[in-house]
Amino acid sequence: MILSRRRLALPRRRWLLGAAALPAALLLPGCGSSPEVGSCLGPDEEVPEPEPPRLPRGARVRPKMPREGRYFEDQSPAVSPDGTLIAACEAPDRYQLDLADTHGVLLWDTRTGEIVRRLKPRAIGPLAWHPNGSRLAVGDALHVAEVDVEGSLLRNLVGSAEPRGTAARILDVAYSPDGSLLAASASDGAVRLYSTSADSCTGTRVLTPGTRRQRTVEFSPDGSRLATGGVELTDADEGGEPTCLWVPHSGRREEVLDRVDGVVLGLGYSGDGALIQVLDDPSSLTVQAPDGATSTGPPVDAARFRDLAVGAGSRVAVLSASGTLQLWDRDSDEQETLEMSLLERICWSPDEATLYTLSESEGISAWDGTEWRQFELP
Repeated sequence: MILSRRRLALPRRRWLLGAAALPAALLLPGCGSSPEVGSCLGPDEEVPEPEPPRLPRGARVRPKMPREGRYFEDQSPAVSPDGTLIAACEAPDRYQLDLADTHGVLLWDTRTGEIVRRLKPRAIGPLAWHPNGSRLAVGDALHVAEVDVEGSLLRNLVGSAEPRGTAARILDVAYSPDGSLLAASASDGAVRLYSTSADSCTGTRVLTPGTRRQRTVEFSPDGSRLATGGVELTDADEGGEPTCLWVPHSGRREEVLDRVDGVVLGLGYSGDGALIQVLDDPSSLTVQAPDGATSTGPPVDAARFRDLAVGAGSRVAVLSASGTLQLWDRDSDEQETLEMSLLERICWSPDEATLYTLSESEGISAWDGTEWRQFELP
C-alpha cells in the first residue's frame, strides 16, 4: 500500500535560556510544588476536567477545525497480549461533523481485519493492554480510564496536575509485566504509579524524572526496572533529560543513562532486556544490553523521527515523518526500508511476524513481510 501525501519536517530552532528567560522557565512542568501521589475513582465518580487555556491579552488563536477525513487520534495502536485484537482511539472529528453517531476505542480482529467492538471509556489518548488481556488503560487529559475488553468502565486513575504553559494530557501508559502496576506519565512532568487488580486500585508512588516532560514509560521484561525518557520532536531543540531507570516498587532512581550523546526521542525494551533508544543530535539508534554494554544500530533519520516500535524478540522499526519505515533485525543485522506516507504510529505483533501501522485517515494496516493488508474503517 503506497499512500499519496507526504509530511514535511518542521523548521528547527535552538534557544538559549538566560537570566531574562527565567520567568518562562517557571512555566515548565516540574517547577513549583512537589507532585502528588495519584488516586483511583469508581466508574460513577466524576473525573477532573482541565481548565480552559489562559491566553495572553491580545493573543490570537486559530481554532482547530474538525476534518471529515480524520478517523483516528495520533496515538500508537496496541495489540493484545495474545495477538488476536488490536486497539486504536477514534478521533472525535467525524462525530463533531455529524458524520458518525459516536466515537471511542475500536477493537479489530487481527486475523480478519474486521471491527469487533467499540469501547467508550470517555478517554482519548495513549493505550496499554493489561498482560492478561482482560482490560485496557486509556489516557486522557487528567486521568487514565481502565476499561474491560467488553466495554465496562472499571475505574479512573487520577492525580495529574494542571501544568503551566502547556495543555494537560497523559503522555504514555504502561502496565508492569505481572499486571500489578500501571505507570502513567503526564504533562505536569511527573510519572505516577498505581497498584491495580481486577477489583482494587490505589496510587502508590510519584516519580519526578526532571523538568522536561517524559514522553515514554516502559517496564523491563522482568518488571524490575521502569525506564522514563524521550521528548516530543518539537521539544528536542530545547533539550531533554537523559533516560532514567527506576525500581518501580520502591520508587528509587537507580541509574541515569547519561553516557549517550543526544536528546532521547523514543525508547523501548526488547524481550531480552535490551533498551533501544532513538537519539537526536547526533541522530543514532543505540542499544544498551542488560549488562550495561552499549552498541549502535543502523543510521536513522532522527531529525524527522515519528515513532519507534521494539518487538519482543530482535526486531526494531523506526518511522520518520516523511513516511519512511526502517526495519532492523538485531540478531541477523538484516535491514529493510519501506517508503510509505500518511503514517502516524507503528507497533509489532507479539510474535513479530506482523508490523501494524496507523494513519489518521487510512486507519490500521498490517505488513507481514510480503504484502499490506488494510483493516476495516468505521
